[in-house]
Formats: sequence, C-alpha cells, structure tokens
Amino acid sequence: RLDRFHQRPRRTPAAVLACVGALTLVACDQAGEAETAVRDASIVLTTGAESDLTSRGSGAESPEAFRIRRLEAALASLAPHAGDEGSAYGGAAAVLAAIAENGLGVEHESAFITARRELDNRATVLRGTLAQWWKRHALAEASSTFDPSEALAELDRLGEMLARDIEQVRQAKAALDEQIASLESQIAQAQSRANEERNEAARIQLEANRATPEERPMLAERVREHTRRADSYEFQAQRLETRASQIRPDAAEKAKHIERLRRQLELLDESREQIRDQERMSADDAAAARRAARETGAALFEGAAELNDYLTNDLSELAGTCERHLRGAINHARSADESARSSASLANAAAQHRLGDLHKAMSQAHASVGDFFVYLGSLPLENAARFTELGQQRLESAEQARASADEAYASAARALRSVRVRGDARDALSALADRLEGVEPESSDEFGTEQPGGASDDDPTLDDAADQPAPESDDGG
Repeated sequence: RLDRFHQRPRRTPAAVLACVGALTLVACDQAGEAETAVRDASIVLTTGAESDLTSRGSGAESPEAFRIRRLEAALASLAPHAGDEGSAYGGAAAVLAAIAENGLGVEHESAFITARRELDNRATVLRGTLAQWWKRHALAEASSTFDPSEALAELDRLGEMLARDIEQVRQAKAALDEQIASLESQIAQAQSRANEERNEAARIQLEANRATPEERPMLAERVREHTRRADSYEFQAQRLETRASQIRPDAAEKAKHIERLRRQLELLDESREQIRDQERMSADDAAAARRAARETGAALFEGAAELNDYLTNDLSELAGTCERHLRGAINHARSADESARSSASLANAAAQHRLGDLHKAMSQAHASVGDFFVYLGSLPLENAARFTELGQQRLESAEQARASADEAYASAARALRSVRVRGDARDALSALADRLEGVEPESSDEFGTEQPGGASDDDPTLDDAADQPAPESDDGG
C-alpha cells in the first residue's frame, strides 16, 4: 500500500460527508458570522472537492490548487468560531474545521505520494551503482593469481537479494490486482443496487400518480426513501471507483519496477562474465580498475548521502505538512462541545486513521533505506563506517515512526468507540476499531472507504449513525 501513491481525482472523504450530513444546520432566527461561516463551509465541504471549469473559471488554476484554496478559505472562516462555547454554532464550526483540515491533509498528500515513489526510484538507481562497484571492485582485485570465486559468490548473493525483491514486488502487484478486481465487483454491485432502488422509486411514483389523495403522502415518503438509498449506493460506487483509480497506476508502476530489477539481474550476469575475463587482464588493467572502483565507491557514497537527505528533508517535510493538517483536524474535533460529539469523534477518527497511515509510510521508507545502508556498511568500502551509522539512524527513525503509527491507530479506534450509534452502524464502527487496533490495519484509505464486515447491506454509509440526522430535502431526494 505504501507505494500506491500517484496523482488521482479527489473526492470528499466518506468521513467528511458523514460528518457534514450530521451537521446540517437547524433553523435559526438569529443570523450571525458563526451561522454564515458554518453554512458556507458546509456547502464548500460537500461540493468544493469537485473543481469543474464552471466553478473555477477559465483561469490557469489547477484543480488541486482550486480545492486547496476553497478548503483554506472555509477553514479561515470557521477557525474564529470553532469550539466557541458561547455560540450555538461552536460545535458545528469545530467539526467542519476538522473536516476542512483533514481535506487539506488529503490534498497535500499528493506531493508526499510522488516523493515516496521518487525515493524508491532513487534507491533502485543506487542499487545499479552498487552493481557497477562490485564489478569494478572485482576487477581491481585481479592479479596473476586472481581468484574470482569470492566476487562471484557475492554477486550470487546480490542476485538472490534482487530475486527476492522481484518476488516481493510481484506479490504486491498481485495483491493490488486482486484489490482492483474486488473493488470493481463492489462497484458493479453498488451500481446495480442503485439502479434497483431508482426503478423501485419510479414504480412507486407511477403508483402514487394513480393513488387517492389519502395514499399519496405515504407513497411519496416511500419514493424519497428509495431515492435516498439509490443516492447512497451511487455515492458508495463513486468512493470505490476513487479507491480503484488510486490503485491501478500503482499496479502498472510495480510492473515497471519488476522490469528494472530484472535488468539489474542481467547486469549482474554481465558482471560475472567480465570477472571471468579479468583473469586475463594485465597488471595495468587491474590498476585502472582499482581507480574506477574508487570512483564508483565515491559515487555510491554520494548517492547514498543524497538519498538520505531526500528522505530526511524533502520527504519528511512533505509528511510534516500532511501531519500538521491532520493534527489540526484532531485538535478542532476535540474542541467540539457535546452537541456535536459523535460527529467530532468521526472526524477525529478519520484524521487519526490517515495520520497512522502517514507514519507507517514513513516507517517503511526509513526501514528500507536503513537496511540498504547497513548492507553497504558491511562491504569493503572506504565509507563503510559512515554507511553503518546512517543505516542505524534510519532504522531508529523507522521504529519511532512505527510507534507513532500504532499510537494514531489506537487513537482512531478509541474515537470510533466513543461514537453514540445504534444497530448495524455500531457494529460497523466496532469492527473498524478492532481492525485499527490490530498490527496491520487493512484499510489505508480515508475512513469509510472499505465497509467493515459488520456493515449492513441496506445501510451502505454511516450518515445515519451520527447523533443528529440530516433532514430531508424538499424534493424528497
């Protein structure tokens, strides 16, 4: 899941919509800044994630920049009122501010996603440099009594490592392919159910047209109910399609990664042949190879230092930006009063869940780089000690990030368990909390994308689980 990152169309996360639905404003005779901020922010958070040209105008602003601008504007208008105990809208403003912050975290994650993939690409390039160093190091060891067996054994060891990498990536790709197939099946089922509900609503509407005046109110209510269910299933299908669109490019990227690793295996084969040719090299050729090995070793160290800097500076800075928004969402959710407690808990859980995924991604990034550096430290390189030092630093950072991820997942589980809900919705939240408290949570997407096993087929979203249900619209939809 950690190399799933790519540019993708954004939609409002499920937790955001659930909270917005739960916070639909009650009528109020007294107008004010807080009421206006909450009302306008509700509109932005339910519609602002879709940036069409009509709403953006014809300027050069990108869809991502448009979404960020609207979310920041909504957050700025809500912040003065969020958690204000003296305002009837303080709780609503706090939850909506949490939703806006979480949305900003989602938007800024795009850059983190790209950088995380770039880190993997740079590590792959560095492995290629290592293969070149091994070839030149082996040639540099040549002499009249040159014995290539040790160098060839090391190349075999490196080849086995690459083969394991290929198998791991292949398995990860197979898992992504399986997820895509499952999501596409769920999309088809949700769309089918939406069609069934709309057909039933149309049938009842025809019946209502022929019914007596006394029967029509009841039939109209049934039309609205089936329309709401159809809308809910269609929204579920949209969320699932968003998830599938996030995974498909990663499956393609992994296929490319496999090809790059296979090419490295081919380079190792070439190295073996060159090592055998070394037995026939002259002393001058051996001296030249030693110089080339030193140069490649220096290039390897320089590349490793750049990889370390990219991880600790560029990638960590992007992760920090996402984390700041997610922690802002958590703080706003915690400031909500009792009137919005369940909605605030859902917003808190969504942010904590995503924060756990973010820390887990950083943990695996540090661990991957750390393991590679420790391996370099075991080789006869001039900077072997420095490689070992850098590797230990990265492994320590990996442990710290993993602990932070576990803490965030546990906080998300506690927030979910604090939501006051009944029936199937309660079971669904409890099941998701159980998964989050496990070692490997299944979902790395925003809260609500994947339904836990306890969710009811007749209740595809958790909108009705909040303690303040959204009122019906005038047209019954």
